[in-house]
Amino acid sequence: MLDEVRIRPVSPEEAEDLSDIAWRAKTYWEYSADMMKEFRDFLTITEDFLEGNPSYLAEDEETEEKLGFYCLEVGEDGRWWLRHLWVAPEYIGTGIGGELFLHACEMAETVGADELYILSDPNCEEFYLHMGAEKIGTTTLNVGRIKRTLPVLRIKLQ
Repeated sequence: MLDEVRIRPVSPEEAEDLSDIAWRAKTYWEYSADMMKEFRDFLTITEDFLEGNPSYLAEDEETEEKLGFYCLEVGEDGRWWLRHLWVAPEYIGTGIGGELFLHACEMAETVGADELYILSDPNCEEFYLHMGAEKIGTTTLNVGRIKRTLPVLRIKLQ
C-alpha cells in the first residue's frame, strides 16, 4: 500500500484519464482483443457521466499519480449503484480498491442510500464478497455483440 493516498472528487476534465485506467484495469483479466473491443463503450468514461454522478479518484498525494476511481449512480428505481470501480493494474492488490470501495459506501450513505448495488465482472465478485457484499442474483446483458451473465451484489450500509 502506498504511504499517502488521497481520495478526492473527480473533475469532468479527467474523463480521458479515467477511461485509460478502466481500460488498463480490464486488460488485467486477460480478455481477448476481440472481447476488449466489445467493452470499449462501457470503459469510456465521459465528461457528461462525471458531471451527473458522484465520482472519486484515489491518487498519490506526493506525485498526484492517479491510482483508481469509482462512480456512483442512482438508477431509475431509486437504488444506488456502484457503476465503476477501477484500479490501475500496477496497484491491484495494494489495498487501493478496498479504500475506494469503503469510500464509495460512505458516500452512498451520505446521499441517503441504505444499500449499494453492484453489477460485477465475474473476476471481481470475490473482492466484493470479501468486502461484505452479498450476491443477490445474476443478470444477462449484451456487451457489444456478446452476451454476458454477471453477478449482482448488494451491500447493506446501515
